[in-house]
Amino acid sequence: MADMLAEIVARKRVDVAARLGRRSLSDLMSHARPTRRSLRAALARPGARFVMEVKRASPSAGALREDADPAAIARAYRGAADAVSVLTDTPYFGGSLADLAAVRAAFDGPLLAKDFVIDARQIAEARLHGADAVLVMLSVLDDTAAARMIAVARQLGMDALVEAHDEAEVRRAVALGAPLIGINNRDLKTLTIDLAVTERLAALVPADRKLVSESGIASRADVARLAPHADAFLVGSSLMRAADPAEAARQLAFGRIKLCGMTRAAGILDAAASGTRYAGMVIVPGTPRAVTPKRAVELASFAAQEGMSPVAVFRDAPLAEVADTAAAGPFGAVQLHGSEDADYVAALRRRIPEGCEIWAASAVNGTAAAARAGADRTLFDTKVAGRCGGTGRSFDWAQVASRPDLPNGLLAGGIGAANAAAAARVGAFALDVGSGVEAAPGRKCPNKVAALFDALRTPSRGDAPRC
Repeated sequence: MADMLAEIVARKRVDVAARLGRRSLSDLMSHARPTRRSLRAALARPGARFVMEVKRASPSAGALREDADPAAIARAYRGAADAVSVLTDTPYFGGSLADLAAVRAAFDGPLLAKDFVIDARQIAEARLHGADAVLVMLSVLDDTAAARMIAVARQLGMDALVEAHDEAEVRRAVALGAPLIGINNRDLKTLTIDLAVTERLAALVPADRKLVSESGIASRADVARLAPHADAFLVGSSLMRAADPAEAARQLAFGRIKLCGMTRAAGILDAAASGTRYAGMVIVPGTPRAVTPKRAVELASFAAQEGMSPVAVFRDAPLAEVADTAAAGPFGAVQLHGSEDADYVAALRRRIPEGCEIWAASAVNGTAAAARAGADRTLFDTKVAGRCGGTGRSFDWAQVASRPDLPNGLLAGGIGAANAAAAARVGAFALDVGSGVEAAPGRKCPNKVAALFDALRTPSRGDAPRC
């Protein structure tokens, strides 16, 4: 393959000269206010952190998402992204400074303007469009030019993510005093990707610098592999290709989490901001977290607007009530917690909207009940004194560890911050959490919710080992 990087940089020089002409750096900077948002601070918090990218296309893959809406993608990342990166190169990545401005209006956290910076005026230009940080590529710039870019960024309060791909470039980044160093797993000359690049080079980065692993990260397994070597991850293509970027983002950062027993709009907001994927509304009269079908639909609409998939929970309810509720709101699933049999499940399937799943509880009390025929997923929950669900008690997860339906099922019962990481290791499709994050039945505690998601983050290279 021809040297793609050289081609891109040559085109960039032409485009920048044509766009900015003789306009001076000082003129551009006089119109730019320094930012107060810090990318480095956002990535310095405990646990693996994520810069999630808005990228329309790439030279290696072509268009990643038809009719991509940068603002909508950025909103989908909320709750999972600590920062958002925006590709602003047009000829090769389909991006623009307009995309950067659109994302700025949609996302409150730090924004990284990702371009091939060859002229300091690009940094001021990016700041004028809302960027808080800029990419400085040592594969493009010599040390003198890189130091100048870092200095210009600093004048505007911006962080510089100094990117390296090989040992020589990492040593240069360290010598430049870069607080943020990115290791790109992609060879920009050939566009090939190798995650082992981060593993090989990370030891060269001092512990007082923050290390961002870039390119090729597509799963929690990739994050787990590289987290001992990195503080944060820059992820773009896999998220942009995902059918549901909101789900993909949350899954990457935390795994899939359902918060059940939602009764208040404030709880929905806290759940979305923390990274929750599923919001459960309990429509079981007489239980502590019960809401009416009408209220469940209202909360479901709100949850869907915030990027979550709502779930309606029933126990031995009339089939018509379940079907009508599912049809009235944007529910991703109905969850059955009673003695509904296979005929009930089959009849319900015919009446609920296409795409709405059926989840059915399997009570665990010494042994786990068999999966309900016809259900899409099994939810394993503790049974105490004849009651399944809402007990706040865990069961011995070894009882379901070998179940063939576990990887497609949900694990519930007494899960909170103290045991969430262990619960995640059991291997279920998702965790179902309720009383473990409550201040009172139906009232989620924001601090407990935040602690739950902190516990679910993969430990990064700067973290002490967790039990």
